[in-house]
Amino acid sequence: MSPRRIVLAVLALLTLLAVPAAAHADAPPGAQQWKVLNASSVENGVQYHLLNTKNNSRIGYGDRWFGVDLEWTSGGGDFVFMKDSGKSNVRDHRRGPLATDQNVSIYNTKTRRYLRYEKRGDAKAELEWNSTPRYEWQLDSQQGATFSLLNTKVKKHLVYQVKNYGINLGWYETSAPTTQSFSVGLSAQPIVQGWVPYAGSFGGGTRGTLQSVQNASSSATLLFVKPGRGTQDCGDPTATVPVAPRATMTADQLKMLYGSATPRLPVNFLACLTTPTPQSISLTFVNITYRLDA
Repeated sequence: MSPRRIVLAVLALLTLLAVPAAAHADAPPGAQQWKVLNASSVENGVQYHLLNTKNNSRIGYGDRWFGVDLEWTSGGGDFVFMKDSGKSNVRDHRRGPLATDQNVSIYNTKTRRYLRYEKRGDAKAELEWNSTPRYEWQLDSQQGATFSLLNTKVKKHLVYQVKNYGINLGWYETSAPTTQSFSVGLSAQPIVQGWVPYAGSFGGGTRGTLQSVQNASSSATLLFVKPGRGTQDCGDPTATVPVAPRATMTADQLKMLYGSATPRLPVNFLACLTTPTPQSISLTFVNITYRLDA
């Protein structure tokens, strides 16, 4: 090689070295919600119990009517993170550390399928199972056995998030609304005496405060039972707090029922109902708003 070519080659190499590598942005602190149990780090091809640190519950496969088949359960199998082997239909089972910016698939040992993104809308977790690997996940901002789960397809982090339907999972939002909404079902219970009891609850495992409660029915008046009274007392006007169809509880009504205009979650609802004409109602709803703790 001529001296001129040697000089050009060295200059080209120095130019490449001078270009900084693309930095991998750290995940927001609120998105770092995942942890593998009984391990000090995450490796390729190893089975792990997977825990969400926000609600302190283990996640696994579980059959559901709505959304992806996932449950907060100890019996839903383990999860395996696998890097791309670079060869079609060949899975890389070799143990070894996984880089933060390395694309991996997420395999569940009970369903024997892989987790992937599935567009569903805000009401449900946007996830589904796939029979073949989908290398669309990264174990972002690893700190030993804890990390955040980044989906590279939507470029968002998977986190615990209350949903109207299905499992409580969603995408981390840096500008999440200060209040959130939910529809709580009050289902008819066996009659003990007199009136049909309707009961429901909201906020188990959620840290926050109730902001408002609206009767979602367009025809039924809900009679919310005061503390120390029962549905057998629904005929006594002093025993209940009535909320008309489509009406919202006042601050004073919330105080009567829960001792505060913004009670801490979880909250339980117990009510009777009346309608202009006799009806057989097995389920009615209240629309609530709530504020999550910062």
